[in-house]
Amino acid sequence: MNPWLGQLKKEYRLGKGGALGALIALFLYLGLGVYTAWRMGKPETFFAFCSVAVMIHVVYMAGYLCVSYFLEHKTMHLWLQSPLSVSKLLLAKLVNGFAALALSLFITSVVTLIAGTMVMDVFELNPDMTWPDVIYIGTFLVIHILLISFYIGIGITFLWAIYLVTTKTLGKISGWVIGLGVFFFGPWILAKWEDTKLFDALFIWGKVNLKYNDFVYGIFKHVYVGYYFYHLLLALILFLAASWLIERKVEV
Repeated sequence: MNPWLGQLKKEYRLGKGGALGALIALFLYLGLGVYTAWRMGKPETFFAFCSVAVMIHVVYMAGYLCVSYFLEHKTMHLWLQSPLSVSKLLLAKLVNGFAALALSLFITSVVTLIAGTMVMDVFELNPDMTWPDVIYIGTFLVIHILLISFYIGIGITFLWAIYLVTTKTLGKISGWVIGLGVFFFGPWILAKWEDTKLFDALFIWGKVNLKYNDFVYGIFKHVYVGYYFYHLLLALILFLAASWLIERKVEV
């Protein structure tokens, strides 16, 4: 058997309990939405519950990986003794987390679509809405939720690497302090950088106009290919940095 596929299966066994727990929590939450809508006599309430459930998947990968890394930390020495490179070990966790995310988001999206078209009628609430709009907007949102959640997951992976390195060299308390510092100030530094003219010149290119009815046109008018390229590049840098830190500063 391919060693990485074996690691992938091992990660599946490690994470399936958390993924199953998340699905159970999802169904309980949706059940609460059904009960609340029934008690209030307002079907749109259930649609609101479903919409929140869809959007909360943005942080799904963060939750999945936090649990996975916490469980792995207990047997870190065994994990690092694997013949696979750290990058492949981390990739196995990311792939499993993404698969669990995709399954959960698919189920939630289907329920949301049913809630919006059968339990209630969004076309009555907004006469400008058409089926192509529903499909277009839904696909756009689902793809971006998947991308953003995976992106956040890579950020969590980088923070975990920082925590491991600083804990090993400076102690557990220092690891938490530095890790939290990177967590709070890292996004702020990136936001400042992304607000510069140099960033605009380098990455704000490849404008793509989005096409759908005017009722949502004020929210998403267009996107930039360069902006996606920037975040892909940043994600790759963070992943490689996390792999290098663990392999060179923790494993030795």
